[in-house]
Formats: sequence, structure tokens, C-alpha cells
Amino acid sequence: MMNQDTFAEWLRTYANIKPYSIGRYSKAIGTISSELEDYGLQSMNLFNLTDAAFIDEILSNSEFKKKNEKGHRMYSVALNHFKKYIEYYYDSELQAELFKEEQEFEKYLIENPADVSRADIEDKPKDKPKHRLVKNKKVWSRNPKYAVGAVADADYLCEFDNQHKHFISKFNGENYVEAHHLIPMQYQDQFDHSLDIHANIVSICLVCHKKIHYGRFEDKKEILDKLFHSRRERLLKGGIDIEISQLYTYYED
Repeated sequence: MMNQDTFAEWLRTYANIKPYSIGRYSKAIGTISSELEDYGLQSMNLFNLTDAAFIDEILSNSEFKKKNEKGHRMYSVALNHFKKYIEYYYDSELQAELFKEEQEFEKYLIENPADVSRADIEDKPKDKPKHRLVKNKKVWSRNPKYAVGAVADADYLCEFDNQHKHFISKFNGENYVEAHHLIPMQYQDQFDHSLDIHANIVSICLVCHKKIHYGRFEDKKEILDKLFHSRRERLLKGGIDIEISQLYTYYED
């Protein structure tokens, strides 16, 4: 059964956060539970949730956002950790579907060279993309042309270190790199505008890409820091306002 203690234990095991933050984040879930009616949301004990989708509803709530800003965004960070905690227990099928879609997406990028002019790339807000439901969870569609364009715009170089050159792609004769949504698409519900935009898609070598997916947090933090700070202004122009601490929560498991 999920409760404050089991969540705190999960944070100790899987989240790369300081010990004093574990107590703050685990207690924050109880605080938010007691205030849901104040946000105009259904009253419940969040520890009884089996579906993480409700967390996105809280995060997008205007009244919650006011409280979150006063708390220096601590509550949104706690909720993002909590969402991962729920998914850890209940979303194996969803994760398998996301992995399958990621593989198909990468296959398209590899086999379809870019046909894009840099003049076509403009950083501005776009409407959220369409989605489909898998076990009542949203899987957001992505336009692979945006990713192809972002990679071409980076001159087929790794945006973390342009000296990372492993081999030449047989499909386009360019240095092989992969496209990656810096803010993962699975968190689209937390944002008012589309995450599937050039500003949020980075070009990175296959080693860096695998590291930020599967590496230890301390090994990928340097990559995330550089990519985030290089894209911060472009993200804002695209209608995406996020702090680095929030980005970390998407990569800490």
C-alpha cells in the first residue's frame, strides 16, 4: 500500500535528492491532498491513486500553480517524483508502448534525411499535439519532421560536445546523431503548449543519448545542464517555462 513512508523509501532508493528533501517531498503529497478542494479539484488521498494522470491535472491547475510559485516550485517537483512512484508500480504496459513508439520514431529519423531550411525554424508557441490512450494514459504524437529539422539545424553534431563523432550514417552521409526531446513528451499535460517543437528537440550522439536515458543521474546531469541552458531562451519563446530543478525530476529514475 502506498503511503508517506513507502514514498519516502522509494525516494531514498530511486531519486537522486538530498536526505532533507525526502521528508519535504513525501510530506508535500499529504499537504496537497488536503488542499485539493481549494483548487476546485476532487478531494482524495493521493496515496490511494492508481492512475498517475490525475497528477497532471493538479500540475496544470491555476490555483495550484499559484501555491507552487510561492513555494518556489517545491510542490511541482514533489508531484513529479510522486508521479514516477505511481508509474513504477502500475504502468509497465504504458512504458512498453512508449519504448515501442520511441524505436519507430528513431527508425524514421535514421532513414529520412532532412529536407529543411533554417528559415523554416521559428521558435513560437504551438498547440498541444494529438494523443491516444493506452491504459487510460496519454501517448502524445510527435512529428518526426521537426526532429529531422532540429538535427539538420545542428549540422549533425552532438550539442553536448561537437567532437563526439562515432561514425557516418549510410543514409545521409553525415555524422550520425539522434534527436531527443529535452523535456520528454510524456510530460506534455504539464504544459500549455506543445513540447514537440524545434526548441525542445536536441541533436546528440548515440552515447550521450543512451547516457541520459540509462545512465546514473550524476553522469547525465552535466549533459542536461548544458542542453537546458543552451535552449532556455528558445523554450521560453516556444511558450515553455521550466526550471532546471523540474527538468531533473524527469530524469532521476
